[in-house]
Amino acid sequence: MEVLVYEFFSAGGCYRGHEPAVPVSLLDEGAAMVAAVTADLARIDNVHPVILQDQRLKRESVGNVPDPCQVVSVDSEQAQQREFERLVVQTDAVLLIAPEWDDILLDRAKHCLALGATLLSPGPDLIGLAADKVALADYLGQHNLPVPAGCSLAAQQLLPGSFPYPGILKPRYGAGSAGLSWIEDAHCEVIWDDHFSEYRLEQYCPGIAVSVAVLRGPAGVSVLPACQQLLSRDDRFQYLGGTVPIAETLARRAERLALRVVDVLPPSVGYLGIDLVLGETEAADRIIEINPRLTTSYVGLSQLTKGNLAEAMLGVALGATCTLRFRSEPIWFDATGAGVAVEDHYDSPVTRQGVRA
Repeated sequence: MEVLVYEFFSAGGCYRGHEPAVPVSLLDEGAAMVAAVTADLARIDNVHPVILQDQRLKRESVGNVPDPCQVVSVDSEQAQQREFERLVVQTDAVLLIAPEWDDILLDRAKHCLALGATLLSPGPDLIGLAADKVALADYLGQHNLPVPAGCSLAAQQLLPGSFPYPGILKPRYGAGSAGLSWIEDAHCEVIWDDHFSEYRLEQYCPGIAVSVAVLRGPAGVSVLPACQQLLSRDDRFQYLGGTVPIAETLARRAERLALRVVDVLPPSVGYLGIDLVLGETEAADRIIEINPRLTTSYVGLSQLTKGNLAEAMLGVALGATCTLRFRSEPIWFDATGAGVAVEDHYDSPVTRQGVRA
């Protein structure tokens, strides 16, 4: 069985000139995910991972993909599109990893299905909902799920005077920490990101930033251990990595809320990441974002799993059930997938809410 692992940034999705027009942090996170998931896939009998790679990147710069992995190099935007379509048709299944902005992930999912592909990651219905932060917050609120108070704004629009500040300003269609700003009050000077025209201003919710990944398939849902997110201490909320597992009482809270979210979402298969903030009490817990794709937490969760996480993800997506077991020793990882000391980046159990790529 051949599985195409398509990661937008390292696959040449941003071809613009002589150098990859890709933020280093996003390329690093993409490379970490590619390395982790292809290594797991390569360990499964009769499964052969395939990736697209921007030829301007050295093989080691995309995360030391395993030797059994087939690497198809591309040298232009046209070649990237041509090889993507060829491999979607040629391989048996496709795992998509791409940002939600500009409908990048949505368009590729639709294109894969139009070409007759079997997706191992969420499809257009869930991607479309999760990519729109305003629509998603409204949708979850209508299902009585806790989200931060918020409102929609156009770029350059005056901040509302009656909003419950402080707040987080984030692109309506965004991913990672791109375009995020800390808004102290209505008089705050906003630095608008020219790449985005619509935003959501949401109330700051103090607490522990946590992500919960679930595997979805025809036979049900498997919840993976909650990861604590490590975010930069400035007002840009850059994702620095994570640690897993977290305290059992907090993990149970996070996993209960994640399951409530999954229960109301459109059907999908594959890996789904849910970002939360856990407040001082369970009543203060809030849902921040849904990532309809693999997230960097996969790197730590793969190390924590006794067995093979990609094998479980593949099986669940194709209709099997699975029982996963996990190690109890803590795993710390940075955005590139390397182990780090947690105290290097984090010195408090309370952090502002954020999102991650």
